[in-house]
Amino acid sequence: MEIVKHFYLNEQETEKYSMVPCVIAMGTFDGLHKGHRDVIDTAASYAAEHHLRLAVFTFSNHPYAAIRPSAIPQSLLSPEEKIRLLKLWGVDLLIDVPFNKQLSILSPDSFLQKLKRFNYACLVCGVNFSYGFKGTGNIDSLKNAGEEQGFDVMVRPLLEYKHKIISSTRIRRAIAEGNLRDAEAMLGRFCSVEGIVHKGFQRGRKIGFPTANLYVNRSGSALPPSGVYALQVRDGDKLYNGVGNLGMNPTFDDVVREVLEVHLFNCNEDLYGHILEASFCRFIRLERRFPSVAELKAQLELDKTEALNWFAAQIHEQ
Repeated sequence: MEIVKHFYLNEQETEKYSMVPCVIAMGTFDGLHKGHRDVIDTAASYAAEHHLRLAVFTFSNHPYAAIRPSAIPQSLLSPEEKIRLLKLWGVDLLIDVPFNKQLSILSPDSFLQKLKRFNYACLVCGVNFSYGFKGTGNIDSLKNAGEEQGFDVMVRPLLEYKHKIISSTRIRRAIAEGNLRDAEAMLGRFCSVEGIVHKGFQRGRKIGFPTANLYVNRSGSALPPSGVYALQVRDGDKLYNGVGNLGMNPTFDDVVREVLEVHLFNCNEDLYGHILEASFCRFIRLERRFPSVAELKAQLELDKTEALNWFAAQIHEQ
């Protein structure tokens, strides 16, 4: 997948992209949830039918970054996970541009003219899509532009789950409330968080439960409540099952910021400095303080067994 990180193509770039026509899926795509996937899949079908390149236009940051930084919502996926998923979905070209003041003041017509340098034959979006200065462009103006300029426009309805519209805001709320099944149903995957493995106190190693410690930030990432979870952890191309505690480790009471302590099954690698993507698969129990290290270790054994049983059950169901 080719990635373009800016919107203003020079003459050489314009000539390059004009050679291969494309269909562009348009949207903020801040969560790549099932509604977003529907827009991209529709574009993919059109691309296959008309032998076009499949492109996605989105923003590398949230639009609020340019207009209301204090209101930027929690992230539902990392930039790396976003790229991985789009590659998996067959996207050929990702136009992943920063939303900034220069972009925000473009009129709807100017926006489409700038985008036209990517040589689109069709634009696909959701029914609530808006574009141009203060979102003054909408699906009606987009359809009118398509009729005048000779490109197709496909507008997708908003998908529902439990009779309500799927949205990134609704998914964030489900995650915060610990409704992992609802979040998974709307995302089409487990909710996840990314972090760099930091060196901890190595207490887990001493009691037979070595952990990879990821510092997390609830103001930046959508996270479920503190507790113990069955996890799937991605380290580059490697995928591990595991169990982890999200919280402040109250038994030892010396952790100064929230951390996800991950114990991976069948992994003996040194992970310090690695960037891991941890997916919350199943809630096991609340985080709590234990009177002794021995009682903590006994509970960790039970947590591990419950997580292993859950993963085994998923394999059996498949």
